Amino acid sequence: MSKKRIGKICWLLSLFILLFFVCFPLVQMFSVSFKDTTQQFALPVTFLPKRWTLENFRQAVSYEAFRTYFKNSLIVAVITTFLTIIISLMGAYGFTRTHFPGRKVFLMLVLFSQMICLAAISVPVYRIISGLDLTDTYTGLIISYLAYTVPVAIWLLKGFIQGIPVELEESARVDGASKFQAFYRVVLPLLRPGIGAAGAYVFFLSWQEFLFSLIIMTDKSKRTLPTGIMDYVGQYETSWGSMMASSILLALPVFVIFAAVQKQLVAGLTDGAVKG
Repeated sequence: MSKKRIGKICWLLSLFILLFFVCFPLVQMFSVSFKDTTQQFALPVTFLPKRWTLENFRQAVSYEAFRTYFKNSLIVAVITTFLTIIISLMGAYGFTRTHFPGRKVFLMLVLFSQMICLAAISVPVYRIISGLDLTDTYTGLIISYLAYTVPVAIWLLKGFIQGIPVELEESARVDGASKFQAFYRVVLPLLRPGIGAAGAYVFFLSWQEFLFSLIIMTDKSKRTLPTGIMDYVGQYETSWGSMMASSILLALPVFVIFAAVQKQLVAGLTDGAVKG
């Protein structure tokens, strides 16, 4: 057997092992959500339920707090996505079309902010939000999300703007359009793939974010869905079936949105990376 063939087999084996570790929790979550209590702890363990039941989903949906958490997550994710796109469009356009002293330094600082994990900045962010008296508010949580969604969106949109010839804007300016009109009528329509990619990415981040929601939203009625799922963990018992069903409902909007914009998202991320 040639070295090339052995290398290919090792690569496929490594890929299979990685795929198993990635997919196994999802398969287990799906399986438990359709099992009743007796099947969840039965031995030997079965991947597929012997008796399928929707009771766990019924309990999750009928839980009044679940609907509140879902609404909170939707409000925060949509507003965060909208504000991130607006701010990032202005920032990316300014970095791309305007040359000013220290531009590259500021760009590096924007990129550097993505190298710091959220846990490392959670305490400073909480102190800032607390000092502004914005704890337990949508505003405080959204501001904390903007701290890490805006930089990545700027870099993504910057790559798209660089791919748009500046001559198109200059032609519009010659025809009498203002700088804002040239951006709105010429650049913005061409940025739709980039806006779709950045918007979907930001929505995914803010929809499933856990840490900031946990430390900023102490009021139970203001919690988002990722932290609200912890309600199923009790002192003496954990409702695994309802928790897994709620987790599937939490992931469902992400799958639906990704299925709707997957071509735009993949093309957008690829084009942004190449042009950037």
